[in-house]
Amino acid sequence: MKGAIVYNGFWNREGPSDPVQRLQKAAAKRGIPLAALPNTALTAMFGPDGPAVLGLPEANFVLFWDKDVRLARTMEACGVRVYNAAEAVAVCDDKAATHLALAGGGIPMPRTLVAPMTYLQMDQPGEGFLTLAEERLGFPMVVKECYGSLGGQVYLARNGTELRGLAERMAARPFIAQEFVASSAGRDIRLYMAGGRLIAAMRRCSDTDFRANIGGGGRAEAYTPTAEEIHLAARCCSLLKLDFGGVDLLHGEDGRPLVCEVNSNAHMAALTACSGVDVAGAILEHVLGRETERG
Repeated sequence: MKGAIVYNGFWNREGPSDPVQRLQKAAAKRGIPLAALPNTALTAMFGPDGPAVLGLPEANFVLFWDKDVRLARTMEACGVRVYNAAEAVAVCDDKAATHLALAGGGIPMPRTLVAPMTYLQMDQPGEGFLTLAEERLGFPMVVKECYGSLGGQVYLARNGTELRGLAERMAARPFIAQEFVASSAGRDIRLYMAGGRLIAAMRRCSDTDFRANIGGGGRAEAYTPTAEEIHLAARCCSLLKLDFGGVDLLHGEDGRPLVCEVNSNAHMAALTACSGVDVAGAILEHVLGRETERG
């Protein structure tokens, strides 16, 4: 058996990222060669003979550590088994789509409003949405671009002027406005799941930012989640059809967990370091188990 792992060639021009290297090492320990390929080395091609992916070596499966959904869908159309599946990656990559899918399953989450789609910067036609967001969510208010990673496209609006400034800055980029959960400011919980089971969990904290992302200066510590939190994370992965992923939880005023977001290819270095759990190895075990079942 052999596999491949696809990563973003634009963000990682010098070669495979840390998660990709960890997954390659985990595969090697299990005697599985895992070729690391940037998405820029692969090309989806369509024609009268059907779809094809140029540059893809022979592989039993592909770990898709990127968000190039068109490429992933083409691989699937060619009969390649992709983990996570293209549709799961697409839904997790779009925060509005994530919340829509989870809301349909009754998942507890902060109140969330989706800005109307626009091809221009949000001007007068969008004023109605901004006013509604003020009325329904109040301030401070979390504003998130629908597409973003590592907390870099998540903002805090403290008043109407800041909200409108953010809307103007985002121009035609889709975004959501979300209730600020003060009881969890600068703190969240990440549960890493595979096959519906908990691999490991950590608490992330920041003393200087309302976001707890490690890349933004947050710190991590091992965390033992409650049965309720584990069940909630597993339910999210089931609804989103994820084989593996990171589920980020906030805690509301009553202490109950709220789903903040779900990542189809969450980083694992901090979690591995603070928990001592081989997250990459657990992901590989799940994928290889699925491959064995499929025969």
